[in-house]
Amino acid sequence: MRPCNLRTCWPLGPRLLGIGVAAAYFATGVARAECKGLLRGSIVVEVNGCKQIDPEKVFDLSKERYAWIAGLDPAGKKQVFDSYRGLFVKSKVLISSATAQGFNTETNSLAGQTVYMFVPPPTSLTCESTNFKRLSATLQQVCCEGGGNAPCLLDTSYTLANAQLAKAGGVSQARVKAKKSAVYNQAMTAFNSRKFKVAAREFEKARANGDLDITGYYRLGESYRYLDQCRDALAPLKYVYDQVQARQVWADEDDAARQAVLLLARCHAKMNDPEAATYILNGYLNEPAKYQKEINEGLNHKDFGWIHTSREYVDFAKNARLKLRDLPAQPK
Repeated sequence: MRPCNLRTCWPLGPRLLGIGVAAAYFATGVARAECKGLLRGSIVVEVNGCKQIDPEKVFDLSKERYAWIAGLDPAGKKQVFDSYRGLFVKSKVLISSATAQGFNTETNSLAGQTVYMFVPPPTSLTCESTNFKRLSATLQQVCCEGGGNAPCLLDTSYTLANAQLAKAGGVSQARVKAKKSAVYNQAMTAFNSRKFKVAAREFEKARANGDLDITGYYRLGESYRYLDQCRDALAPLKYVYDQVQARQVWADEDDAARQAVLLLARCHAKMNDPEAATYILNGYLNEPAKYQKEINEGLNHKDFGWIHTSREYVDFAKNARLKLRDLPAQPK
């Protein structure tokens, strides 16, 4: 195989990142590194694209930019290549305590931005295990300015040191509090026993006491749905939706939050409100690879049968099928 660079060697093609790779490097919305005020600090990111770097294929030594590597002895060349055998990820910065020390001290640097970053070797992480997941790490920015030290040849200066899946480090304190609540635990017991009327009553008590976590709000909404009371389910499910939009959901409750948002769309459909239901469903189409499961539910769940002839839903279904066509299988 001929050597190639990052813009031609993505195995899943441009769809992996949802945009053309070449365009991704120069998009104005992507943070680029500068050497003044280098960043350091803890960070939590959500990975939305990943490439396992194979330096021998990525760096075309016939090109002027990489000619200096070709001039190294075998040991030196191996050292350079080995320093790049990590993951190159497109990441949305969710939480940042990284600071930039320069003429001015910046706090919460990069928060809310989409940034290309490098997870250096050695690492047990793989693209399969990290894509569309959250990572906690220490952000370490290096000064590139034409240098070849990792990760500069990847057109980024951001390194995620000590990266790991955000589990233990991403724990909701509301969840910790909820688990200590007797009322909350009684509600969960009733829900698991399919006593949904009792569950709804106890969840509402916990809600009034401030003892509901995201999972509790979801189960409260789900209890109402089982009781065919979608109107009562809207408030707790809308709370979760608002928390998701504000990026206030921790990693340990991410699955419950996603299910709650989908249930909110289902309840809007059940109440024959296609505009509200498809507003949520259409949001999934912005990231079809990440939300492939939700999109399929939107196309197939019986609750959406209440609005399937509406103009809004017909438009969603048409666009959804186009988005899903030829989409790679959803990462596990």
